[in-house]
Amino acid sequence: MKVLITFALANEFASWRKLRGFERLSTDAWDQTYVSQSRSCELRVVLTGAGRLAAQRALAHAFDAEPDICIVAGLSGSLKASYAPGEVLAARSVADVMGTRKLDCDAELVSRAQAFGAKLVETFLVSEQVVSTAEEKSALSSSGDAVDMESLYILAAAAQRGIRSVAIRAISDGADSNLPLDFNGVFDECGAVSIPKVIGQVVRKPGRILGLLRLANESERAAAALARFLEAYILGAELSPGPEIAKGEALAV
Repeated sequence: MKVLITFALANEFASWRKLRGFERLSTDAWDQTYVSQSRSCELRVVLTGAGRLAAQRALAHAFDAEPDICIVAGLSGSLKASYAPGEVLAARSVADVMGTRKLDCDAELVSRAQAFGAKLVETFLVSEQVVSTAEEKSALSSSGDAVDMESLYILAAAAQRGIRSVAIRAISDGADSNLPLDFNGVFDECGAVSIPKVIGQVVRKPGRILGLLRLANESERAAAALARFLEAYILGAELSPGPEIAKGEALAV
């Protein structure tokens, strides 16, 4: 069985990459694809970059290996006080912050995620911009449980191909926390975090260093929790491709 797993950024994948020993397929900066084989599962990880444009560009070839299942993974910001940093969440659905588009995750894959320890939530919201402040998170809390920037587009791409999919994310920053940087200004053309841009913001406002270190620590803890979960979920659940979905039906979703 072939499983495609997506992450936006390298730090979200780092713990699992180390745990499983994934191998990168290409040295091309635009092709962030990693593979690992275990028993009957072929695992293929694609780093999409942050945001809609980066994700859609990466997805142009992400499904070339014709996976049976797609798992949208990574980190997200909590929109509710009950979801603390480090917790792994599985969503029944994913929607945009404007409420104009919504996609359901595969019910069986969601149920299995809950059985393996993920906290079941109703909706992940997807934003065009990084949701940076507690005030912004509070404004979205009535519509969703956590927020990211890519899940909706990846689920839509999987649906177009008739591939069962689920969104599973770990919380990196709590609902009451403000991000220490303007993260909308730190991504490079590939959608990856640019270290020079991060340093530039810190130099201008060195008081942000402690907040940045705290976020880095919480993100690392969340990524480690997600890695342990994925290892058990994918290899312990004996995931099956499930019934085929007609492409025409998927396009109508």
